[in-house]
Amino acid sequence: MLIADDFGLGRDHDRVILDLLERGKIDGTSVMVDGDIDPRDIERLRQLRERGAAIGLHLNLTHDFSGRHFHRPVGDLLRLCLTGRLPQQAQGAFHRQAETFHATFGFLPDYYDGHQHCHCFPGLDRIAATLPREDRVWMRVPLPRTWAGRMLNMRAGGPKTVLVMILAHLAARTFRRAGWETNSDFSGFLPLDRPDDVARWLPTLLSARAADTLMMVHPGSADDRSQCPGHAPQSRVVEAEILSLQA
Repeated sequence: MLIADDFGLGRDHDRVILDLLERGKIDGTSVMVDGDIDPRDIERLRQLRERGAAIGLHLNLTHDFSGRHFHRPVGDLLRLCLTGRLPQQAQGAFHRQAETFHATFGFLPDYYDGHQHCHCFPGLDRIAATLPREDRVWMRVPLPRTWAGRMLNMRAGGPKTVLVMILAHLAARTFRRAGWETNSDFSGFLPLDRPDDVARWLPTLLSARAADTLMMVHPGSADDRSQCPGHAPQSRVVEAEILSLQA
């Protein structure tokens, strides 16, 4: 399953993702509900879901859309979580976003994941485990199943991948104790600040994935005014082009 992260980041990004979904190049997308999403694009997502696309909630505490909601740079947020100093306003943010998703789309997310994997941070994993769900709603765990998969993703994604995998391993125990289904395999770690390396590694990860692998991707537009710190805008274009060309 190929899942595009960051729907809602910007309208140009959204339309790239919608095009890939409608052409059957990806299988679903994760929505950042605090973004400025075109109502027509929301309706397109609803129609795609009726045709089988997976539409999830991309839980976000690190990207600032409007200044109205709690956010922190990812490094600061992780330090707060590791030291047990998570601010009170962060604790209700996940549930607020779930409520916004339901009000916007009329259904609960098919799955939950996190922007920059924040749902796997210590303490935030326990909050994520209390989110509303129905049958077959699942939680993403960014941890490849095999050591070969982990080594490949570490080579592709760089040193930060090790920390994410450790946090994911710990969070997976929290999610499963709370009765959540999770993905059985994972891939998609890339050096998103280096477009040339994305062009090198994404085809390798695509060709190496097993049939049941959940793989995250980040297609989008370099021209959108809204971009993520640490993500080179051209990397999104490279991903979109590679995904568009796959069978």
